[in-house]
Amino acid sequence: MKSDNFIQTAHLLLGISRSELQRRLNSGQIDPQILKAQLEQSSKEMRLEAICENRIELNSLDQFDKFSEPE
Repeated sequence: MKSDNFIQTAHLLLGISRSELQRRLNSGQIDPQILKAQLEQSSKEMRLEAICENRIELNSLDQFDKFSEPE
């Protein structure tokens, strides 16, 4: 994730302004590598949930095990 793009989106997910995020990054209150890893993990989980929801809808299923092997 590019630095500018990271600053653009991370502050929204944290619920703070860009300047506040920048201040916390500069003061060392937030570790940028840890924050980036957490955002990437959250993004992956959201994509997986969206794929599962789509598959449930397409196949008219009541539930779907997202950790099962694809058919």
